[in-house]
Amino acid sequence: MTKKKKSLDIRQIKRFLPYILVSIVTLAIVFFGSIDKRNAGLSLSLDTFAANDYKISVDQLSELYVVADLSDALGLASASDVASNYVITTTMYNSGQAISGGKPEKPNLVDVSASRGVIEYTVSEGESMESIAGKYGLSTDQIRWSNGLKTTDVAVGTVLYLPSTAGIVYTVKSGDSINSIAEKYGSNAEEIIALNDLEISGLAEGMRIVIKNGQLPEKERPEYVAPVVTTTYAYTYTYLGSTSVRQNIEVVGYFYNLGGPYGRGQCTQWAWYNRQDLPSSLGNANAWARNAAALGYVVNRTPAAGAVIQTTAGWYGHVGYVEAVNPDGSIVMSEMNYGIPYRVIRSTIPASAVGNYNYIH
Repeated sequence: MTKKKKSLDIRQIKRFLPYILVSIVTLAIVFFGSIDKRNAGLSLSLDTFAANDYKISVDQLSELYVVADLSDALGLASASDVASNYVITTTMYNSGQAISGGKPEKPNLVDVSASRGVIEYTVSEGESMESIAGKYGLSTDQIRWSNGLKTTDVAVGTVLYLPSTAGIVYTVKSGDSINSIAEKYGSNAEEIIALNDLEISGLAEGMRIVIKNGQLPEKERPEYVAPVVTTTYAYTYTYLGSTSVRQNIEVVGYFYNLGGPYGRGQCTQWAWYNRQDLPSSLGNANAWARNAAALGYVVNRTPAAGAVIQTTAGWYGHVGYVEAVNPDGSIVMSEMNYGIPYRVIRSTIPASAVGNYNYIH
């Protein structure tokens, strides 16, 4: 018995024929379209996008979609790579850049290793801190404080850390929290988090962050100079009687930090404090008259208000300051370290003893 050959089902062929034709036409469009774009330097390669400054045409985006869809439908081995290229290209296209002529500009690629609120800026030739501040809408104080600078002087090539909005750049210290930073520097914790992408990573010691509208407390500003503290005891009283030739002795006070080139608490420091025109090279008190005369100062035995009174008596000698000459020829003088370091006393030297001293005018 002879078997009959199975007849070809014409109806089945008619059912799939439209799909086959559409696939052939689509592949032909993709193929010839890609040839044209490769000739124009606008192929679907991501390397080509980079070479063209990341400009992506609408046609290329549509073409990538068709290829990715077909690759997935046909189960091609390269389907995952094609799909990945489509996702990357779509992200670049939708990066928010202005589109001109159907082509977006190169997207801003953010370095995720750095907080987006901080700008690292290198000073160029002809720039000043004032011009940089104007360029970014900042004040020179905000730039100085962000970089620990006492003045507005900046050299070419200097790297500055700038806040991307009005505020300051702050380096996180051990023990800091977002709330403590916001409270101390006058900002808002939520804005600090959003501006520096801290939602996931949080703070880390040494991290630079932007504190929006932040203000440095006075004592943290690089230009801050702590005031010199001088401890004084402002009491005055009069001794009865006299000590040696000194009469009417009264304590002016105790002065621990008068400055100057001579030793603290010494008679020479007090004399120089009142006569700062004198050089710092006069030496010990017993040499002041001799050395001052050698430098051209008038030295004699005639007192005058404003003169330095000097004696060679004692191991190192002694100096004081003449405050006044009285009508009876006595003088009022003040001196430090007459028996007690740091203590300043005022006394009267009677006219009969005035001639025993040298006076440096």
